[in-house]
Amino acid sequence: METRISKDPEENTSLWHKCTGCQEFAFKNELERNLYICSYCGALFPLLAEKRLEYLLDDLPTAEIRSAKESGLVAEGLISGYPVCLFIADIDVIPTEIDASFFLVAIENALKKQMPLITIVACQPDGSRAALAEITYLTMQMEQLADKSLPHITILTETEVYPLATYLPIGELVIAEGRPPVKKPVSPNLQPALHAPEEQLLTQPSPSEQDIEPDLNVDCYIPREELPNTLGLFLKFFVGSRQ
Repeated sequence: METRISKDPEENTSLWHKCTGCQEFAFKNELERNLYICSYCGALFPLLAEKRLEYLLDDLPTAEIRSAKESGLVAEGLISGYPVCLFIADIDVIPTEIDASFFLVAIENALKKQMPLITIVACQPDGSRAALAEITYLTMQMEQLADKSLPHITILTETEVYPLATYLPIGELVIAEGRPPVKKPVSPNLQPALHAPEEQLLTQPSPSEQDIEPDLNVDCYIPREELPNTLGLFLKFFVGSRQ
């Protein structure tokens, strides 16, 4: 479980934040310099939408924030010199709290400006998949991006907390922020062989240790500190293929 950073300014004035991964305390200024990554165990601290915008864009003061709400923000800016439109859902936003019209603003901006769209959403816990009634219309609008050969990249956060799942339409490229999970070695489950149960044992996977498939597959895992540069490489490829 990752450490939660409160949105309440009065509660967020503490100079120390505790990592729930290793139980160590990290100095707030040190966390900011380290992209909110625990310097002891490497666990990711969740980021507010404004902080994500700050570390992703080349120059935050030149960015244009189109719309901002409690559930996130829509903005335009440069990543590795390439103009992009971004939709960033804030931390701990459940599907029913996401305003579909807010997400549509990002799609319309990308279509109008002919820019790639990057959506950043947290993985969602198990629940109703019909959380957004406008999901069909969102999907139809996003198909226009594909028709105009505008790339759409989805970045999933909170990958250490929840399974890889989201209720929003995803792009052609899906990135999980973080490092690939390390599969634990499966201990053999020895079962008697049918033809000679008294002499031979067959190795079979234990039902309790079988891998649980996530609801959503990702194309790649990218560590937080490498995300801006890697996005720049993807944008260079996509933009170059359109020229």
